[in-house]
Amino acid sequence: MLHLKKREGFTLIELLVVIAIIAILAAILFPVFAQAREKARQASCVSNNKQMLLATLQYVQDYDETFPFGYGHWVDGTWNTQGNGVPFVGDTPPNWETTNAAYVRGMGEYWSNAVQPYTKNLQVVVCPSSTGKVLDLGGVQGAGLPPPVNQTLSYNGLLQSFSLAGIQAPAQVPMITESQGRGGLKGFQAPNPFIRCAPAATECRYIPSASGCSPNNPGTTGNWFGFVDTAGVHGRGQTYAYCDGHAKFKVLSLDVKTGATDFNKEPWHHYDATDKPASAWTDGCHIYYFRPDILLP
Repeated sequence: MLHLKKREGFTLIELLVVIAIIAILAAILFPVFAQAREKARQASCVSNNKQMLLATLQYVQDYDETFPFGYGHWVDGTWNTQGNGVPFVGDTPPNWETTNAAYVRGMGEYWSNAVQPYTKNLQVVVCPSSTGKVLDLGGVQGAGLPPPVNQTLSYNGLLQSFSLAGIQAPAQVPMITESQGRGGLKGFQAPNPFIRCAPAATECRYIPSASGCSPNNPGTTGNWFGFVDTAGVHGRGQTYAYCDGHAKFKVLSLDVKTGATDFNKEPWHHYDATDKPASAWTDGCHIYYFRPDILLP
């Protein structure tokens, strides 16, 4: 007679050992998976930045080698929305949050809107690593325009209406960064840094600090907009795109809480406890690292 041997199951000790091994492997592998996922997001952000960079350079070539408008803010707090990338007096609507022709035209000339015909994609201004934390500046939807989107990429506002030929070292001058940190702006774009000009100015573009630092001297006062969330968008840094056409991941000195960073390598002087820039390197007028006429050693 054939006898079948009775099959025995796992003992409790064996099950506990297997569970412990699985838990140890998970603890080891999950951070690796998270890092790989963040690396993929970082690559996506670099790609988005590169697309916006190429679109901006296409715009520059189509508009007499002049960079697009960056910001419409006078030093007295009023808004300017004039066309052709160079703001003039008298073109500010009484209520800038309207859908009149001047407002719609002005919004269309802001950097991200100006280059949108070249990207044909509104989502390209958003980095997948964004925390979703946004600053709502109260922008409104213009007549016939699509709904506002959150924007995490930022334009170097010192390039506003600046000539491509005037850039001394294109490989050193940032054009697009993640200067809202891991956050963004809701339905609004604000360059970082940006230029403030006097309402009496006939044009508003970057002027070197040697010409004097005064709000009454058009373009000589540059301002830092501020970060919505930590500057460490991807671990220890964020993506930068430069005027020569290259984009890369740039490591920031987030551990410098006191003292100072190297002003030839990054724009921010030191960082606070939340890894937001606490101050910036300036030449007396503008944030040093973003100047179009910069020529670093």
